[in-house]
Amino acid sequence: MNYCCPADPEMKKEWEEKMLEEIDFLENDIRKGSEVFSALGHPIRLKIAYFLSRRDHCVCELIFKLNERQNLVSHHLTIMKNCGLIEPYNSSKWRFYRLNPEFKSVLKIVKQVQGKKPEKKPGRQ
Repeated sequence: MNYCCPADPEMKKEWEEKMLEEIDFLENDIRKGSEVFSALGHPIRLKIAYFLSRRDHCVCELIFKLNERQNLVSHHLTIMKNCGLIEPYNSSKWRFYRLNPEFKSVLKIVKQVQGKKPEKKPGRQ
C-alpha cells in the first residue's frame, strides 16, 4: 500500500485499518518512556545511572563520586526511583541503589550514540 490519505472511501477504510495496526504502543507506555528519558536528561541523574550500571552503590559513594551535597543526590535518586529506573535496598544499616536491569540496554544505546559523530549530508556545510 503505497499511497497516502486516499480519497476513495474503500481505499481510505483499508488505509485507516493499516494505520491503526501500525500503532503498536499504548499511551501509558509513551508516558512511562517520557518519564524515563526525562529522568536521564539531567547530567547528575545520567551519571548516577552510569555508576549504577557498573555496580550497586550506597548513597555516600554516589555523593563522593558526584561531588554533590547529600540532599541533592537524594533528590535525584528519588526522581529515578519514582520512574522505576533504580531500585533501593537495605544492607545492614546502609541504603544501596541498583539500576533496574531493564534499563541497562538504554544506557548502552546512549553510550553508542555518544561515540558516533554526526554524518555530514552532501551539499551541507
